Amino acid sequence: MAQLNDFMTRIDLSVLNDYVAANGKSVVYAKGERIVQQGQLCRYVGVVKSGYFKYVALNSKGQEVVTGFSFEGEVVTDYVQGFLYDQPSLTSIVAGCDAEVQRVSVEDARRFIIERNPGFVAEVSSNLLQEAYCRYLNVLVKTPTERFQELVSRYPGVMHNLPIQEIASYLGISRRQLHRIREAESAADASKCENIKGKS
Repeated sequence: MAQLNDFMTRIDLSVLNDYVAANGKSVVYAKGERIVQQGQLCRYVGVVKSGYFKYVALNSKGQEVVTGFSFEGEVVTDYVQGFLYDQPSLTSIVAGCDAEVQRVSVEDARRFIIERNPGFVAEVSSNLLQEAYCRYLNVLVKTPTERFQELVSRYPGVMHNLPIQEIASYLGISRRQLHRIREAESAADASKCENIKGKS
């Protein structure tokens, strides 16, 4: 569905997807329900059948900060802490709306993947590291407007498919700041249209 998690397009997830499809159990999560709570061990890995999930962590004020998403057709799990290290999760994975997941246990999936594709763990880990590093650099060197423009280019439907507050949180800005950026972008688009009409 989305291009937001474009690192997933660089990874062959067919082995994991096939295993989940053949062995998974379909589970429906109501909006706000958690696959895992921050500080607890993530016990499941699944494929989103409908809806979406957001990864959230608490800041120093106790507010939820959105760190990522899993959309329809994508894998949802705490890969680093849960899948790799069998450690408590640093984020919660929360249903952003009513959502359905085909899921299996992390333990079973890990055993199967390592047996069938020993290089899978290294491949996914390197791609996640690259993605995390790029996001880190973006926060340091790009303006909020540039980060918003990049988000929209990677996932054109983002403004229609996700709540404004979640988008702002993911970008690391306030809802008010995102509103101002959107207004400026709309004004710029309108100006471009007027210039095009004037030349025609």
